[in-house]
Amino acid sequence: MKTNKVILIAFMISGMTALIYEVVWARPLQLIFGSTIYAVSTILTTFLVGFSLGSYLFRNIADNSKNPFRLFALIELGIGLYGLIILGLFEILPPIYLSIANISGLQFIQFILLFVLIIIPATLFGATWPVVNRIYVRFEKTGRDIGKLYSFNSFGSFLGPIAAGFVLIPLLGIRTTSIFTACLNLLIAVILLSCSIKKGGKNEV
Repeated sequence: MKTNKVILIAFMISGMTALIYEVVWARPLQLIFGSTIYAVSTILTTFLVGFSLGSYLFRNIADNSKNPFRLFALIELGIGLYGLIILGLFEILPPIYLSIANISGLQFIQFILLFVLIIIPATLFGATWPVVNRIYVRFEKTGRDIGKLYSFNSFGSFLGPIAAGFVLIPLLGIRTTSIFTACLNLLIAVILLSCSIKKGGKNEV
């Protein structure tokens, strides 16, 4: 498969996993904090902040990268590993929450806890945008290339909540769905590292 198609498919799957995580993580957080609306609103807010932050922080890193394939792979690797680590963090949240349950301003503290928990993967998802642009977009075809990237990523984002809510969670459950999604990110990382080795670090599509 040509490298440009690999990038498009990888970016689509990355967008899909972001939305799967949003759906999957809302359930255990609801059980901990007791409000679906509050949990979902905090997750959505944190993801949007993370998307913005990641894009901003990695804008120069992406432009100066000599091997953007490897950088994209490392970002997906970080997302996948955190997708596994967060399962353990969910288990230690209840005692932390119970220890502060009687403190005034609890809702704000809840928001901070959830924000800190999710901001890392959200930022990494945001970082994929400038890196993928660096790999895929050519100056003479800027509009066409950016349009393709946006459409593939958005289509993946469309598939994510459908797959999570109607297929994965009913069949696999919350924990296994989270593990499966993390494995998708890790698979992307392996494929991109393979492309990086084959290309010898060259930015060719």
